[in-house]
Amino acid sequence: MKKSHTRSGRKYPRRKLWIERRNAAFKRAGESCEVTGEPLFFALGSGLAVKEVWKRACHHILAERWVRSFVKGADVHILENLVTVTPNLHSRLTHAENKLFKADWIGYRSALNQLGFPLEMLDQAMRAICRSAKGKENVNA
Repeated sequence: MKKSHTRSGRKYPRRKLWIERRNAAFKRAGESCEVTGEPLFFALGSGLAVKEVWKRACHHILAERWVRSFVKGADVHILENLVTVTPNLHSRLTHAENKLFKADWIGYRSALNQLGFPLEMLDQAMRAICRSAKGKENVNA
């Protein structure tokens, strides 16, 4: 297995494009989770000592590592593949990705469905990733 080339230990570094797409996903979501509708913005304290806190995470619907392995040349950070969720839901979605890495597509869809994830978003993400890979093939041809 290759060693990572980043300080964070990530195999694939996240650069400016990731930050831009993540921020676009946050802007699209507004102040509520795109899956559950829970608020992502909290105000702590009262009076003059109010502190505004965001509790949100940007999740890849189809995992970055999976896409890079099986859909060569695809844009992993395409906006249709990103969803803004609560940190609690993000950890449960990340746990469900284990089924994806074990090539259990039906199990992955079932796990997402149990978490209340709209499966239309999964299908839309897969189509968008495939389109982005095809677009790059046409440019190189």
